[in-house]
Amino acid sequence: MTESLSFIDYWDAVDAALKKHFGIDTGDAGIEPDLIASAQEECQTPEDFALWYGEKYGLTLKSEFDGWGRQ
Repeated sequence: MTESLSFIDYWDAVDAALKKHFGIDTGDAGIEPDLIASAQEECQTPEDFALWYGEKYGLTLKSEFDGWGRQ
């Protein structure tokens, strides 16, 4: 899947995955383009890259916030 995507499409998919899981995008996270390119070259899916990045940097999943502040 990742091989058929252009770099910019892959980057957009990483942004979408980060927003889905963490509520941020690559700009918010400060992810450099070379790191995204490396992930694509290693055939990581955008979803896998986003989850790996979140785990590596201790990001909190949006799903962990479900129900906070609700009574």
